[in-house]
Amino acid sequence: MWVGTGIVLGLLAVFFALGNEYQSRELKLVRLERETLLQKISELELRNHNLVQKNAQLAGSSRVEHNAYLEASESLVKLQKKLSSQEEELAFYQGIVSPESEAFGINLQSFEVIQKGSQNQHNYKMVLTKRGESNKKLRGSVQVTIRGEDDDGQAREMKLSDIKLDNPGKAIKFEFKYFQVLQGDIEFPEKFTPYEVEISINSTTKKVKSISETISWARLMPEDL
Repeated sequence: MWVGTGIVLGLLAVFFALGNEYQSRELKLVRLERETLLQKISELELRNHNLVQKNAQLAGSSRVEHNAYLEASESLVKLQKKLSSQEEELAFYQGIVSPESEAFGINLQSFEVIQKGSQNQHNYKMVLTKRGESNKKLRGSVQVTIRGEDDDGQAREMKLSDIKLDNPGKAIKFEFKYFQVLQGDIEFPEKFTPYEVEISINSTTKKVKSISETISWARLMPEDL
C-alpha cells in the first residue's frame, strides 16, 4: 500500500514539474522571439531612415527607390504590430510563471469588455492565473457585479451571471492548475449605463484567500468605443 502511494505521489510531482517547465519554456521562447523582432525593427528603421533621405534627394525621379521605401514602411508597421502582440503574450506568461517565493494563491490576470454590434451587447473575457508554487488545483466561483444608472439617473446594479446570454442565472465557476479563461456575451437592459464593475473571486481551495477588485467601466472599454 505504501509503495503504491509513493508511486502516485512521485508521479504527481513529476507532472507538476513538467507543467512548470513547459510554462517556463514558453516564456523563454516568447522572449527570444521578442528580441528577434526588436532587432528586425531596428534594422528596418535604419533602412527606412536611409530610404527617406534618399527619396527626398531623388524627389520622385526614381520609382524603384520610392517603391523600396514604401515596402520598408509596410514591413516596419507589420513588425511593430507583431511586437505589440508579443508584448501582450510575454506579460501573460510572466503572470502565469510567478516567483516560487510568492504565497500560493489566485490572480485576476485581466478582465476585458468589448462592445458588439448592438449597443447593449458586450463580450467579456476574464483570465485567472495561479500565484506561487503548488501542485494543487484552484477551485471556486466568480461573482461579477456591474453598477450603473438608468436613463432617469436611478442607481442600479446587476450580476453578470444574470445578464449573460449563455446559461443566464448559472454561477460562474472555475477549476484550473495554471490558468483559466472565462468568457461570454452579456446584454444590458435598455437605457442602462454602467460605471463600474466589482469582481469577487471566491476560492474553495484550502488556504487560498478570496480576492475582490473594483474597476471603472471606462478602464475596461477601448477609447474608440
